[in-house]
Amino acid sequence: MLDLVTSFALGGLGFLFVISLVVFVHELGHFLAGRYFGVKVDVFSIGFGRELFGFTDRHGTRWKVAALPLGGYVKFWGDENEASAPSHEKLNNVSAADRAGSFHHKVWWQKMIVSAAGPVANFILAIAILAVLFLSYGSTAPAAVIGSVKKGYPADLAGLKPGDRIVSIDGDAIQSFSDLIKIVSVSDGHTLNFLIDRNGERQKIAVTPKMIAKPDSFGATIRDPGIGVSPVIPGLVELVDQGSPAAAAGLRPDDVVVEVNGVPVMNFRDVARQLAAAKGKPTSVKIARQKGAQKSGREYERLDLTLVPRSVPAVGTADQQVWEAAGFAVYAKGAPEPYVRVTYGILEALSAGTSEVKFIVVKTIYFIGQLLTGSADYQQLSGPIGIATVSGKVAVEYGLVPLINLAAVLSVSIGLLNLFPIPMLDGGHILYYAIEAVRGRPLGERAQELGFRIGLVFVGCLFLFATWNDLTKLVSG
Repeated sequence: MLDLVTSFALGGLGFLFVISLVVFVHELGHFLAGRYFGVKVDVFSIGFGRELFGFTDRHGTRWKVAALPLGGYVKFWGDENEASAPSHEKLNNVSAADRAGSFHHKVWWQKMIVSAAGPVANFILAIAILAVLFLSYGSTAPAAVIGSVKKGYPADLAGLKPGDRIVSIDGDAIQSFSDLIKIVSVSDGHTLNFLIDRNGERQKIAVTPKMIAKPDSFGATIRDPGIGVSPVIPGLVELVDQGSPAAAAGLRPDDVVVEVNGVPVMNFRDVARQLAAAKGKPTSVKIARQKGAQKSGREYERLDLTLVPRSVPAVGTADQQVWEAAGFAVYAKGAPEPYVRVTYGILEALSAGTSEVKFIVVKTIYFIGQLLTGSADYQQLSGPIGIATVSGKVAVEYGLVPLINLAAVLSVSIGLLNLFPIPMLDGGHILYYAIEAVRGRPLGERAQELGFRIGLVFVGCLFLFATWNDLTKLVSG
């Protein structure tokens, strides 16, 4: 019971951390841009509803945290509500002093910059987070080597085989398996021209991705373009000899050996080296085991095992050493360097962070296009409950660094969503100011009010639909 309470508490804290960070930076963008142009800011709020605590600064701005942590807002002087709809009653009877600090009396391009500053701040936050992570930890991704091919899927039908190294796709160099996934995921069903290296010989193979139902990292089923290949997993257990030290320790086929004696398993040699060095002493083995009898998802549980290897001479191949000492074998034993490790300088980290943000934007726009054409799975839309669920799982199962990475992804998504030309959102305001630039005067009061009502209905329906999706996933999961 205590573990369950702790899990919920950590999950809740993870959600509050992610959403508060992203919302604060978004609203800070609006706030700083407004202050730069001399706009008077009445309220800076994280959350909606009743104020929990806050303070008023020397400029008269009320900074507060409210009870409902599902967003936030900056309320400028002259705003009627949190969506920055103008209060025409107040604006029609404005003094010269108030006019100078009124957002709605600024010229159109200044209002446009203030409105765009929130989403821009989200993009900057994401780039900064990802750049710091790249700089601090580098990146480790599976090499662009095919570990397995699903029978009957596009890769199999095209002739790709395990062991093929992907050199390029449509002329773009492939450095890791992640590069392959990115290109395929936005292919929209178009045929891709693969250049592969097979046993030292290069071949060209055309592959046409198709929509494939597959589990995401948290067990939910999604539909995405794919070709039916998996990377090399160096610690994936294939065979366990009955009566062997591995069997006695509880190791099973399809387990993934993550660490041996505290050393991360990045290739098969890491397993062999540590077991050979143990010389018969108890050895700590950390594994990841898929949950559930069907093993159709990608949810793993981490287990700590103690394996007492046989004492054997360090002769023969790495495979022979492990088999004799521990009694288990893994897939792709001979694959060279299954993982690609990259370290970054400051400029390289910034470039890598920017590239990741660009990919998230392209992928999101691609998904929206699929929704509009009816080719995407609408159940992939998530709302606050989905964000809270994912944040909680990341916080509990993976820790702080992946949670910060999730904040970067969410920051891009929120920034991009707010740029859509829908009244109530920042993009809707930008659209209004673009019309004002063309007409030479703002839209009329009735037109603006109608637009905000339409935007409210649209955003409300989207919120309810996404929440329904989240609840359905929770019940079915």
